[in-house]
Amino acid sequence: MPSTAAIDLGALKILIIDDQEFVRTIVKKMLQQVGVGLIVEAHDGNSGLEAAERDLPDVVICDVQMRPVDGFGFVKALRAKPFGTAMPVIMLTAHTDATTVERAKELNVNAFLAKPVLPPALKEKIIAVVGKGKTG
Repeated sequence: MPSTAAIDLGALKILIIDDQEFVRTIVKKMLQQVGVGLIVEAHDGNSGLEAAERDLPDVVICDVQMRPVDGFGFVKALRAKPFGTAMPVIMLTAHTDATTVERAKELNVNAFLAKPVLPPALKEKIIAVVGKGKTG
């Protein structure tokens, strides 16, 4: 199990996908607060998929409720792409009900963050999902 120190947040590239600009802004500020180096934004599942392919982020933070393509649609499309099968995804949601959680598990979503998000929790989840992919 890698220690927190083993993961350099400053070296990470994180993609935020949310259809609400103010939410993206808040999450971006939090990521900057915890020391994330590069942050890419997308406003829906379609543009998020394009950004994921173009930028190959280390972690994707994705809202569940978006139009026209929601978070689940995005993850499903992402997992179907060679570059996206193992890309860590953290879902942002106000709904952590059993159905949502079950659906996320089926799509291999790596973690959940309940809204409103707090910087320590955000940092913890990023370290957890990035750490799982790293060995040593």
